[in-house]
Amino acid sequence: MDSGRFETFVDAILAIMMTVMILKIPQPSTLNLEGLWNLKMVYLSYFLSFMVLLSIWNHHRKLFEEIKEIDNLVIFIYMFLTFIITLLPYFTAWCALNPHELVPEICYGGVFILTNIAYVFAAYFAMKRDKFTEHPDLAMDKSTYLNFTVFFIGFILAILCNIPYAIFISCILSLIVWNFTAKFFSNEKGVGWCGN
Repeated sequence: MDSGRFETFVDAILAIMMTVMILKIPQPSTLNLEGLWNLKMVYLSYFLSFMVLLSIWNHHRKLFEEIKEIDNLVIFIYMFLTFIITLLPYFTAWCALNPHELVPEICYGGVFILTNIAYVFAAYFAMKRDKFTEHPDLAMDKSTYLNFTVFFIGFILAILCNIPYAIFISCILSLIVWNFTAKFFSNEKGVGWCGN
């Protein structure tokens, strides 16, 4: 299958998810700055999730600049990634409205982890199974391992120390790792979020 058509399909899903998330944000209960401030976690959760979707789109775009053909396995893995992405608006709203509760934070962080894992597998198999283009190293890069380490530490702190915010902070740090550490590992070309 030509990768261009599939790339357009995934782009449309990401655009819809970005739009759906804004519809989940409630209006302030009072028409003043205090009403806005009371929704600060909602806005922060929305911003973080929006940046995740933007990162997925950006790295998906970079990947498909290199990929010419895909097969059914790549489509299947991308459909799993798409399924995980569609959960993001729901868990963003749940976590934002219950910022001090551990279970919504764990679910929100879990969506981040599953998204990362699914993307790594999708990118790996898309490059490996594209027989028309030469791809360099297909291994995960150091930034991908760093990303998983950040998640692991955040979850351990949250669960063992009962600090729900640890997962949210690990998601923020993970987003930074996905997008800004590639230059430090620029001698490697892996399938993590931070590909050059």
